Amino acid sequence: MRPATHTWRPAACSTCQDPEARLVRGDSDRTDIVLCTRCLEHGHLPYYAPQDLVKELAPTQVLACSSGFLQIGTPLPPDGLAPSTARVVDLAETKALRPGWRTGRVRHDLILSAPGPHGPAGWITVGARSGKILRGTITSATTRHAKGVQAVRALIAALPAAPCPPLCDAATVEDCLLPTRS
Repeated sequence: MRPATHTWRPAACSTCQDPEARLVRGDSDRTDIVLCTRCLEHGHLPYYAPQDLVKELAPTQVLACSSGFLQIGTPLPPDGLAPSTARVVDLAETKALRPGWRTGRVRHDLILSAPGPHGPAGWITVGARSGKILRGTITSATTRHAKGVQAVRALIAALPAAPCPPLCDAATVEDCLLPTRS
């Protein structure tokens, strides 16, 4: 039996936002769509394109069908992380950076990406044997680099809130921040 590599949670419906909603694959006539089990009860159309769901995922997350409904898999963190590294990962989660792991024998990379096209993104390199943060790079308006746990923690803590709501289709940051007039 292979060891588990991901934690799985049900894919949420971003339209009805019902915690009991489940996304299921289309029927035999329309296998190219995804259906929400609760949208009709809330007065929404239940049809979604799978590529729209994939856009909402962090770069390291995967989408899979299990037990009849769609689930999102997030890579498990590597074993042996230092407590200071775990606190920085928690800080990245509170900043909505959607951390995800790429593990290796020499180093582990923590990939960071805020939702939306204008959010910060980057990575943190962690030593595989020590479990400690070695360096990090974050790109938002500019690219900033940091070495060591304290500097990377300060870099993440200094990040402002994402300037754009998730899945914003605006061409510029100004388009996201300014309300449109009708």
